[in-house]
Amino acid sequence: MSIYSRKKMHGMTLIEMMITISILGILSAIAIPNMMDWVRDARLASQSDLLVTGLSSARLEAVKRRSDVVFCPANDANTATACSGTAADWSKGWLIMTGTEIIQRFVVQKGITISPTVAGAAITSTTFNATLGSSQAAGLVNFSACITGRKGHSVAIYQSGHISKSITSTTCS
Repeated sequence: MSIYSRKKMHGMTLIEMMITISILGILSAIAIPNMMDWVRDARLASQSDLLVTGLSSARLEAVKRRSDVVFCPANDANTATACSGTAADWSKGWLIMTGTEIIQRFVVQKGITISPTVAGAAITSTTFNATLGSSQAAGLVNFSACITGRKGHSVAIYQSGHISKSITSTTCS
């Protein structure tokens, strides 16, 4: 055996470790902003899907109960007992109601704004008729869901009661 023979070493050197950490740092600096956008888009999509679910439930309840059902903003996030009278404030969620009976409550995630309009004017509620679940609105009801800096989502209710969802080309401010 030679005195100059080397033993095989296992592990990493300090330089290899520093290079690996540097590469991970660069990759995460690139990936994290994109991931934040992805999370915002996912939250907005989730909320607009919940809006479609709520509207569909209200329409279904109107047909099932054979009575008018109201879809309106809640006056309190978790303990709402009535609709809010403020058309612009859908931030506390919304209710599905018939008369004074609350059928279902929905909560809006923080940072998301919901703005419903008919012919450009803000509305305080929308009502589905007992017959065929058609909308009582005087035109197309459009709900806009937005998070600042992302493309908005639009949920439309046609007078027939049909509900559709789309992503707008407009960036929310």
